[in-house]
Amino acid sequence: MLAVSTMSISPALVLLLAATPFCVLAAVTDLRSMKILNTTNIGLFLAFVIVGFVLFALGQFPLNQYGLRLSQAAVMLVAGIILTSLGMMGGGDSKFIAAMAPFIALQDALGFLFLLSALSLLTVALHRGIGAIKPMQASLAGWKSWSAEKRKFPFGVTLGTALFVYLCLKAFRG
Repeated sequence: MLAVSTMSISPALVLLLAATPFCVLAAVTDLRSMKILNTTNIGLFLAFVIVGFVLFALGQFPLNQYGLRLSQAAVMLVAGIILTSLGMMGGGDSKFIAAMAPFIALQDALGFLFLLSALSLLTVALHRGIGAIKPMQASLAGWKSWSAEKRKFPFGVTLGTALFVYLCLKAFRG
C-alpha cells in the first residue's frame, strides 16, 4: 500500500499563484486601453472561489473564512457600483476591487489600504514619469493611458500591483 504524505500547503502562496495572472492582465489592459475587462474580473473572482474551495477541502482554509471573504466581494461590489454611478471611479476598477476583495483577509484591510495608498503615489509618479520620457513616447503611442487626458489614470495598475504585493507579503512573510 502506498503511503500518502500530507504536505503543508501555504494558502497565501496558492492564492498568490492564482491571482498573479489576473493582476498582470488588469494592469496591462488598463495601460493599453484604459479598461479592465469583465473576463479578468470574473476570472479573478472564480480563481478565489475554486482555489478557496480546494483549500477548504484540504483543511487549509476554514469554511467561515471562505464565506466571510466571499461576502467581502459582495459588499465591495455594491460600494463600487455606488462610487461608479457617482462618477468617482471606473466600472472596471470597481469590479476588480470586488473580485480582489476575497483575497484580502478582513483583519488586513487597514494595512492593505495603507499599501494601496503608497502604491497609488508610486504608480502615478512612475506612469507620468515614463510618459514624459521622449524616447519612450514613440513606443507608447498606441497605449491609451499615455494619451488620455491628464486627470485620468489606469488604476488597474495600482490595484493589480497592490494585490500582488499583499499576497507576496502574506506568502513569504506570514
